[in-house]
Amino acid sequence: MKKKIPLSVLETLEKYVELKGENFEVIEPDKFLVKVVDEDADSDFYFNIETYKMENGLKLLIDWKPGNKESVANTRKWIEGKQLDNFFNNWVILLKGYETVNSFFDDPILESFAEEYYAEFEIIDEDAETKPLNSKQILMLDEHLEFIEQNIENFKTKNNEEQLNEIKQDIETLREKLTSKSKKWVIKNLSIIWAKITKQGTSFMKEFLNEAKKTAIKEGLKLMIELGSNMIN
Repeated sequence: MKKKIPLSVLETLEKYVELKGENFEVIEPDKFLVKVVDEDADSDFYFNIETYKMENGLKLLIDWKPGNKESVANTRKWIEGKQLDNFFNNWVILLKGYETVNSFFDDPILESFAEEYYAEFEIIDEDAETKPLNSKQILMLDEHLEFIEQNIENFKTKNNEEQLNEIKQDIETLREKLTSKSKKWVIKNLSIIWAKITKQGTSFMKEFLNEAKKTAIKEGLKLMIELGSNMIN
């Protein structure tokens, strides 16, 4: 397939093949050249490089959403190949803006718990944003997540059903991506899951977060020593 595309196009897009970011994910492009989506499961934001043409140099047809700060609608246009990085970086800035802006839709209690858990991991690896956990850590963490997923139903009531279903969906997403996402991304999303569990009450904390400690001890603390000794204090 790639030998049906001019080399100059492939060279322009090469950096996007294994591009990783905290707020976005490069996925299978299907009929497009490149397809990038917002990491937020509740978001429909994206950045697509649809096709190309050679017309006084390389031209690319791109489609992205949101188009700008003033609209959440998409924008679709032809650009010069050398302009691609600027357009993509502007889109990433918009995603980061949504992450940092305060609004009435935010949950300060949940965010506080998530920040607390994330800080306990004390990530100091220089490659934390690009490298995954090792295979031992992945299997260990998956076992912990599986335990929560299988047992959280025991705590379901009419009042918390929606929240517990959301936790289960978050766990499913994280388990699917344990082998393909960076350490930093995994720990960030694990912290959010733990925060949501914590917000459900002390009975949830005792049942599920104590299990994390048991797992860490069982495996010789290999994961938690690397990611943060505070997790077993």
